[in-house]
Order: sequence, then C-alpha cells, then structure tokens
Amino acid sequence: MKKNKSKGKEPARRPKYGTVYCMKWLVTRMWQWDRSLIWSSAALIPLSVLLYAIGLYTPSIILDSIQTNEDFNEIALIITVLLCATLFFNLIKDLISHVRSNASDRNFMRFYWELIKTRLQNDYFLNYDTEYLKLYDRAEQVFGNGMEGSPGTFVIRFFDMAANALCFVLFGSVISTLSPWFLLLFVAGSLVTMIPRRYQQDRDHEERDERNANFRKMNYLSWKLASKPIAAKDIRLYGFTAFLDDKIHTVIREHIRLLRHQQKNRSLASYVSFGVGFLRDGCAYLFLIWHAVHGNLTSAEFVLYFNAIARLSSFIDGIVQYIGSAHEAFLGTSDCIAYFDENHNRMNHAEGIPIPKGRPLSIEFRHVSYQYPKGEQPVLQDISFRIAAGENISLVGLNGAGKTTLAKLMCGLLLPTEGEILIDGHLLGEYNRDELYTLFSMVPQEYTILPTTIAENVAFRDRSEIDEARLLLCLEKAGIADKIRSLPKGIDSMVDKQYDADAVNFSGGELQKLLLARAIYRDADILILDEPTAALDAVAEDRMYQSYRELTNRATSVFISHRLASTRFCDRIYLLDGARLAESGTHEELMALGGRYRELFDIQSKYYKEGGDLHDEKEESSES
Repeated sequence: MKKNKSKGKEPARRPKYGTVYCMKWLVTRMWQWDRSLIWSSAALIPLSVLLYAIGLYTPSIILDSIQTNEDFNEIALIITVLLCATLFFNLIKDLISHVRSNASDRNFMRFYWELIKTRLQNDYFLNYDTEYLKLYDRAEQVFGNGMEGSPGTFVIRFFDMAANALCFVLFGSVISTLSPWFLLLFVAGSLVTMIPRRYQQDRDHEERDERNANFRKMNYLSWKLASKPIAAKDIRLYGFTAFLDDKIHTVIREHIRLLRHQQKNRSLASYVSFGVGFLRDGCAYLFLIWHAVHGNLTSAEFVLYFNAIARLSSFIDGIVQYIGSAHEAFLGTSDCIAYFDENHNRMNHAEGIPIPKGRPLSIEFRHVSYQYPKGEQPVLQDISFRIAAGENISLVGLNGAGKTTLAKLMCGLLLPTEGEILIDGHLLGEYNRDELYTLFSMVPQEYTILPTTIAENVAFRDRSEIDEARLLLCLEKAGIADKIRSLPKGIDSMVDKQYDADAVNFSGGELQKLLLARAIYRDADILILDEPTAALDAVAEDRMYQSYRELTNRATSVFISHRLASTRFCDRIYLLDGARLAESGTHEELMALGGRYRELFDIQSKYYKEGGDLHDEKEESSES
C-alpha cells in the first residue's frame, strides 16, 4: 500500500528558471518601462551605509570628546556637524526612497497589466486548458494578493541585500578588532536560520497549486455566485441555501487546513530564528560585558562595540530576511516568466495571407474531431462538409450535440483535435488570427454586454467613431429600434444597473435583439447565429425568420438551433447526432428520407398539432 501511494505522488514542483535568468529578465523590462526603480535602489546603497556609519561612530565620538576635551564649544561643534550630516543624508534618502516607492508601484501595476493583457491576447481555446489555467493562477497569485513574490520585489531585495552586506562588512570589521570569533558566531547563526526559512518557502511553492485550486472554488462560491442576480434568484426559489452553505463550509475547512499547514512551516522557521538570535546576541553581549568589567575597554570603546553588536545583529537578520524575500520573489518571478514567455498559442499571430473582404466566403471541414481537455469522449467526431460561398445553412441537433462547439471551431476560437478547417479554400492557420476574426459576425449563446452606452455595445467602438445612421438602421433590422427610441437618452443610454444606477435593464429577448444588431453592424462576410431566437417571443421570432434572407444577402450564414421548425428558410440543413454529422439536405429532402431528422421533427411538431387539434375540438364542442 505504501509503495503504491508513493508511486502515485506527484514530483515536487521546482522553479523552471534560474536566479540569473530571472534577474536579467526583470532588469531588461524595468529598464524599458521605468528606470527610476533601478537607479533609486542603487543610490540608496551608499546612502544607507553612510548613515549607518555615522550612527555607529557618533555616540563614541561624543563620549570620547566629553572625556578628553574640556572646551564645550568644540564638543557642541562636533555634535552639530554630526547631527546636520545625519539630517542632510536622511533627507536625501527619504526623497530617493519616495521615488523608489512610486516606481515600485508603477512597475507592479505594469506587470499586472501585462498579465491581464497576455490573458486577453492569448488564444481563446486556452480557457479550456487546465494546465494553462494552472500557469495563469500561479502568475496571478503573485500579483493578486500583494505578496512578497511580486517581480519588482526581486530586484529591490537584491539592492537592499547589497546595502546590508556592505554594512555587515563595516560593522564586522569593527567587531573583529575585539575578537574575530564574533564574525564566525554571527555568520554561523545566520546560516542556521536560513535552512528552515528556505524549507518553508520551497514547501509554500510546491503547495501553491493546491491552495490556488481551493481559492478558485472559494472565490466562485462566495463572489461569482453572489454577484449574479440570476444565481441569487435560483438560490432563493429552489432553496439552495443549505446546499451552498454545506459546500462553502467544506471549502473553507479545506482552506483553513491548508493555511494551518502553511503556518506550521512558517512557525518552525520563526522559532528557529528567534532561538538562534537569542543565543547569538546573548553570547556576544556577555563577552563584551566581561571585557568591560575586567577593564579591557574604555567607556567609548564599550559604547562603540555595544552599538556595533546591536547593529550587526540587525544586519545579519536583514540579510537573512532579504535572502528569503528575494528567494520567494525569485520563485514568483519564475512562475511569471513561465506564463509570459512560454508561447501557449497555436493560432497564427504573425503575418498571414491577405484576408478576403466584401464577399461571401466558403467554409469547409475535413475530417474534424474535437475533444475538450480532460474530456472523456469527443464532442465532435470525423465531421466533413462544405458550405458554399453565400449559402445559408442550418445546423440542428438536440442540446449537447456539439453545435456551439462546431461554431467556435469554425471561427478559430477552438482548434480541432484532428482534421482541418478551411475558409475560402485556405487553412485557418494561414490567416493572421486577429484578421481572421474580422471575417465573422456572431450572435452567441454566451454573450457580453458591457457597462457602457447602447451605441458602444452595438458598434463595439468609441462613440466618436460610430456611424449613427448605420447604427439606427441595424437596430431597426433587429427589431429593437422602437424600444431604444422610447428611452430618454436613446442610443446613449447606459446599460447594466449594477454599474450605473441610471442604466437601462433589458429583458432576455431585448438583449438578443441587441446582439443581433451588433452582428449586423459588424457587416462581416460570415454570419453565425447560435440559438438567436431562444429568448424571443413568437412574434419577434417570426419576424426574424421573415427578414433572415435580407440580413444574410451579403454573407455566408450559419443558423444554429435545436428547433427544427425554424430551418425551412435555409438552403441546406445539417443534423448533428451522437458527435457525428448524421444527415444533410433541404427540409423536404430530409423529411422524405424518413431518418433521424424526420423523427425529431415529428416529435417536436406533434405537440403543436395536438394542441391545435385539441383547441379545435373544444371550439366545436362549445358551438354544439
């Protein structure tokens, strides 16, 4: 049993990049973005050493002057010069520290923006890749909770460590005149305290994925569900409170367990550090007092050595702390580099072949299969078909048949596990990815309404760049113009009351009309409508069917629906069933075939027929 358990255990996670590489990577970017963090950190090194040196020698100089000089004016002058020098250099140090603090904040925000921008620019299919999401979580955690592991901290801690090391040399040289064994004592103590701290940091790094996974669950239950009005409605109506309460408590208990384990490692490092520091400093002070009692030191020398020992302890602790902090920042930086610099994309982000514009385009699938990462079985299997340029086709099938997945594959949002997809006779990868996307207008099932004006939501561009006449025409074609004209601010009305108290909230059907207007305004060469009538009433749905030819007269169109009665206006129908393309043809051809399409059509239509027959019988009964 033990053997199997250890065999199945994942290997410990180690940083992918070395210290030198991480430092070079960071400094290169900081030098390009904001050099003030580097020069201000470097400038603080000599200032810090100088101020500590003044602080070290000032008490003994004053005490020696009082004991050996009877001229008070000379003593007052020495004290004044030392105090003025301290004040002057402290003022300069504070100014430079202020510059560094601001530069550190700017670098933090720049790195965080780069993280978000990279996520937005990466290929869409990566949102389903669990390994990619794990990499993103590691990098996001570095920034998201303000931890010491942020990349800018890595550079800062190296400069701070250099300042402490120089101060250690200065103060250590003073101590060594009393006894060289002091230095050995302090260095040995530091090495001992570093061992448990490094162990704790490495364990934190190894267990970060487990904590991230738990945090994602907790964030989903406590924030994402709580912030969605639809979820809040379902929770109340269906009595999910007790169910969610149990789920949240389970996740929180796991969160507490992970935190306790993390704190246990940190406590061990703290206890060792305290114990070693107590023994180290205690031995040093006892040795110094013994020399003073036996008359081996003057009072000025005693003050000098006493001050040096106290400061040396803080420098040693500082070096250990900065080494630990730099190591933690190094681990975080390595995770960030793994996310930023490793190319996870598979679409073509370089220059591609010219994009065809202003005409309908053909679409072809050649033996395409697709299986979601970690999926148990393919969603689509060996799909082959061709849509001619300008053809209006309907893609039908039961819920879960893979219709939406096929549409995403068609746009290049997902990439096939096997097979090839061609647009206008060329593979998707031959086009530049962002240029490829301009070929498509899509009304998706899962949509985004931005917290901005209606005009900007439809046109997806700044208000000053919108063609208002064209926008109003698109709203008219989508059947939402009358509603928007009735609003006090018209197309400039804000959307989403959660963002703006004066905003307009639309019904599900009205939102679908807005999405249709958005797709029409884009005026792309390929139009994909994924269940566009799901939230429409019967009148609006019928109106859309009647105007479909007008909406698609300049494009190749794909109409996705599970309602088979809505497909008669299309040139050809494709039926997806069991992950495969089961049948294709016109409505009449498929009905005559008597296959799966006919079976599903009859099942759906019989309820309307039975309802009509029952209604007719009731009317006849009442008349008689």
